[in-house]
This record gives sequence, C-alpha cells and structure tokens, in this order.
Amino acid sequence: MILPKGYCLQNGKYCLTEVIGQGGFGITYSGVWNTEVKGELGAVKTAVPICIKEYFFKDYCFRDPATMQVRVHSETGRRLFDKFRERQIQEARILSEVHHPYIVNVLEVFEENNTAYIAMERITGRSLKSLLEDEGQLTEPCALKYIDQIGRALEFVHAKNILHLDIKPGNILIDEHDDARLIDFGVSKRYDIDNQETSTTTLTLSKGFAAIEQYDSDGLTGFSPRPDIYSLGATLYNLLTGCVPPESILRVTKPLTEPSRLNANITPRTEHAILRAIQVNPADRYASVREMLDDLDIPPYPERKDQPVAATGQTTQRAPLTNDDERTQLLTADVEETALLTPAEQPTPARRRKGKRRVLIPLLIGLSVLIGWAASYLIGGSKPAPTNEPTANLLLQSDAGSDRSPFDPPTVAPSSAADKQAEKHQSEEKKTDKKTEEKKSDKAETTTHDDASSETSNARYVALVASGKMKMERGAYADAKRDFASAKEIKVTEEVIRLSLACDDRIEEDNVRARKALYEQGMPFGSYTIVRKKQNGRYGAIDAQGIERIRCIYLSVGRSENGRAFEREDHLYDIYNANGTMVARGLTTY
Repeated sequence: MILPKGYCLQNGKYCLTEVIGQGGFGITYSGVWNTEVKGELGAVKTAVPICIKEYFFKDYCFRDPATMQVRVHSETGRRLFDKFRERQIQEARILSEVHHPYIVNVLEVFEENNTAYIAMERITGRSLKSLLEDEGQLTEPCALKYIDQIGRALEFVHAKNILHLDIKPGNILIDEHDDARLIDFGVSKRYDIDNQETSTTTLTLSKGFAAIEQYDSDGLTGFSPRPDIYSLGATLYNLLTGCVPPESILRVTKPLTEPSRLNANITPRTEHAILRAIQVNPADRYASVREMLDDLDIPPYPERKDQPVAATGQTTQRAPLTNDDERTQLLTADVEETALLTPAEQPTPARRRKGKRRVLIPLLIGLSVLIGWAASYLIGGSKPAPTNEPTANLLLQSDAGSDRSPFDPPTVAPSSAADKQAEKHQSEEKKTDKKTEEKKSDKAETTTHDDASSETSNARYVALVASGKMKMERGAYADAKRDFASAKEIKVTEEVIRLSLACDDRIEEDNVRARKALYEQGMPFGSYTIVRKKQNGRYGAIDAQGIERIRCIYLSVGRSENGRAFEREDHLYDIYNANGTMVARGLTTY
C-alpha cells in the first residue's frame, strides 16, 4: 500500500525516505527536497528535509504494485475518491498561501500517480501528544505558552475565514526552539465573505476535542470560531490534567470533571477560561480566540522574530508586507497608533477601558439630561400659546420660588382653545388605546398559533424518532437514518444524533459483510486475509473492511521466504510482504 523507500516524485525533485504516519485519508512520508542554494560564487546542491502527504482514501482505493498508481475499486468509490481529492487539493492550495510562525508551512501541492501530494515543511521536534505522554501533565506556564502560540495561529486563519476543526495535542508540534507549530489542516473549512461555506472536507471527529456542532453536518454551515475555541480549551484541559475531557455529545450524561480536581495547581483564572471555552452550548463560549487569550494569565516568553503583528496592542518586529495582504489584515488601527509608544505607554486593555469610560461618562450624563427634558416635555403636552401676556408673566413669577426645574415648560391657564385641544388629545388617546388593545389581541392569537405549531413540531419529532427506532429493530438502518435526518431538521438533540451515528455504524457493518461475501476467505496474511474471488476464481488479499489490498488477479498462492508468492497469468511470481507491499516481481521461482 505504501510507496517504497527511495521512491521519487516530480522527476526526482522529492525523494521519500520512510513512512511516519498513516490514516484513513492519507499517508505521510519523510523525504528530502533536492534543490540548489544559489550565492554570489555559484550554486550548491542540497537536500532539504521535508514531509510529503499522499492522499490515499483507504476504504475505497488500492495501489497498483506494477505502476504505483492509486486505483479505486468501484464507480461509487471513484466518485467519492475524486470528490475528496479535489477538496484536498483546494484546501492545500489555500494553506500554501497561509504563512505564520506557529503554522507548519505548505510548500507545494501537485498531482501524480492518479492522486494528490502536499509537500510541507518538516519540523525537528516532537508532537505535544508525545510530550504529554512522557510528562503526564504540563506545568501551567508551559501549557499557557503553547496555547497562546496556537491561539495566535488560529486568530490568523480565522481572519481569513478558515476553521481548522481538528485542534488537539497530536496536531501540535514542538520545534527545536520550544515553540508550538500547528499542523494538519486536512479537515479545515473555508467560508466566503457572507460566512457561507465554500469548501467542505471529510468530517473527522477527534473524540474529546470536537465541539458538539461538529457531530451535525448542518452545524458548520456558517463561519464561527467557536468550534476551534472549544478544541483549544479541551487541549488546555488535556495538557494540565493529563486527561481527555468526555465527548461533547456525551456531556449531558457524563459530566465534566473540573480541572482543579485533577490538578490542584491549576489557578482559578485558568480554570475559569477552560470551563468557559468548552461549554457545550456554542453561545456560552468565548466569541473569539483573542477574548479567550485575554482571560488567561499568559507568562512572558521570547517572541519569534518573524512573528507578525497581531491585533492585540502588542508590538513585535514586523515582517515585510506581501502582495496577498495577509499581514495587512493584522495591522489594525490600534497597532498603528501605538507602534511609536514605549512599553510603559502601551495602552493595555484595562487602560483602554478606563480611557473609554472617561469619555463615555460625561456623554451619558448629558444625554440623560437631554432625554429627561424631552420626556417631561412630551408628557406635559405641547406648549400652548398664552392667551395674553399678563397671565403668562404672572404664572412664570409664581413658579419662581417652586421646586420646578428650569427645563420644565411653564403651566398656562386653560382657555377655551386649550379645552378643545385637550378634548382632541383625549380622543386621540382613546383611539391609541383601542389600537393597542387590538394589537395585544392579535399578539395573543399569534402566540396561541405559535404554541400550537410548536406542539405539532414536537409531536412530529417524537413520531419520527419512534418510527426510526422501529426500523432499526427490523434492520432497515438506511430507512431509519432518513427518519432521524427528518427529526434533526425539527430540532437537534443528543438522542437523534446518537441514533443517526448508530445507523451509520450498522450500515457500514452491512457493507463490510456484503463486500466479504464476494470472496472465499483463506488464511490470514499479516493484517490481511488471503481470498479467492467468486466472480473470477482468482486469488488476492483483502483487509478487515473487505477491501482488496492485493488484487484478485492471480492463479494461485504459495509461501515464500519474504511473504507470499502469487502466480501470474504468465506463470511468473510476484512476492508480497505482510504489509501488502510487492517486494519482488516476475520471479521464475519462489
């Protein structure tokens, strides 16, 4: 299945050395980039260490051992494979434009062997997950430093309307400078200016780190940083306690243990930030990564010299501006105005709030006085024209020693014209009261109608869930899933999500059984099974999911020193090892 050591891509530009990771959608290799470093005295050939990620949809494809081309088993598999390959290429091209000191850089995206490859910067170091396994728990200053760096990286990609959607210790590398670097944007999503999704990748859920909205395909249709904020908070929880928090979808029945009960050294301020970041309800979390970082007491640490200026009032060495205006987006007005200030003069968030209060308080007082005068004027009615000057002067003099405000309109003795105006005013008030009563009546009718509609929706939801459960009992999982999907359109609950996922599992189990039924199974071969395909009577090998890993094109199978010998049509033998990799081809004997 994997490419052999020393295999070269792009006409020798990249050469692979070993496999460093495999997953459901790809294989990651270490390798070298053969290039030249040019100087005044000439060019020197050099090999730069890199990583190469190969798109390999494990459940639907296999590798042709003769050509190393990636092939697909069926037409359905071909459509899925092509669909996700294009999305992978699209996402990688987006990320090749994203350069940040705390994100591993994508160097190039290209297609070869009927699949896609991503060439990435290789980091000398280890993953945060590996570090955590050795340490058990990290100290709070150490964990907060890494969270701050990853938080800055997330601020940067969120400004471009990109969500990472897979933040966890395994996707954070610690480099030789003890800085955190974010990797693996394989399931990221990008949104346009109207917050509508423009790219959709395969749904991947890291248990304990995924927000509840990631369990619902409709939960990420609009851009919001809150799923990444949940994952960042869950990562901090994991670093400080050594425990992965329970899955968000299970939190109703499996409450979260407070971090301080697992690690008494966690400060109340940090615990508060963690608990707010990993609220199950998205609306209860922080609205932005910056808001979360400001709530944490981040210890001082040496900044990377190539760190771009973030929109936080902090100043660091600025990198040159580029044509794609990535850095321009981070240079906000606050940073521009404070760049010439000394550190002591830098307006901290607290100073900014105090400055704003100094300006707002006088404005609010003045505004309150103005509103009070206007209200009193309107309540007292419009100022009528005095019937004669002496009467008006007398009334003004009589008010001089009273408690009346100088802003109150003077009281004028009613005249016949004033009586008529008062009667007219009372008539208008009666009309207004009548309209108000009518509106209240209409509102009551609307509320009754809404209540009836809500009851109808709840009844339909209950009926759909009950119908789906009955179909599951009969084994009609596809039909049951459609009922649960309809119920989810009415309201999303833990119950309906659990049932939908259970249907997916049962459907996949049925598919595996159906695929395996196409073969006569023989002896185990590593993680595979030697089989004879019923359709053509030829031999090969399948994996636990019933997917052909060694194509069923061979006449017979025999034991070999290096694995198994498969007899070809020309009666020569191809030798495969237990990993399903061809190690020799076209031998006369074995």
